[in-house]
Amino acid sequence: MKYVALILLTLSLFLSSCDNTIGHPPSQGGDFIGTTFEFTGSFNRSNAYQLVFNFRQNGFIPYESDVILAYVLWESAGIDYWRPLPQTVYFNNGTSFQYNYDFSADIASNQIIDMSVFLDSYLDLSTLPPGYTQNQTFRVVVVPSDFLEASNVDVNSLESILNAEQLQLKELEIMH
Repeated sequence: MKYVALILLTLSLFLSSCDNTIGHPPSQGGDFIGTTFEFTGSFNRSNAYQLVFNFRQNGFIPYESDVILAYVLWESAGIDYWRPLPQTVYFNNGTSFQYNYDFSADIASNQIIDMSVFLDSYLDLSTLPPGYTQNQTFRVVVVPSDFLEASNVDVNSLESILNAEQLQLKELEIMH
């Protein structure tokens, strides 16, 4: 009987969180969509095998909580093929290198300043074939996001969960 009650409680938690709408829930501050940028550059010794994309100089300022995604244009033969970063390239001789990225945020202003795409490897990057270093195109996607605020619900206490203001439980009729 306890097992059945536990299943019903779990089921009611899942069912009460559904409202039968399709898509994302409506946002409280308006509709937000991601923003996409593309840039092309060449990696070399003088730029330390790093390309920097400055959001402010491109008229956009993402928030520190936003998610930054980066892709490299892998092939373009009538159809563009994009691969997510980090992307590792392996050679037949056992060596490898990686396209990777990072971004810097100004915590005081709650803004992401720039992001960089860089080559990472133990091998001498100047020995890479030009097809991997010259005229590389990258796509940067900024996805709006908010930091999760702390909740005062103790998830280890069933009583705390059942009494949570955010939780709306519905009683279900059981048919035998």
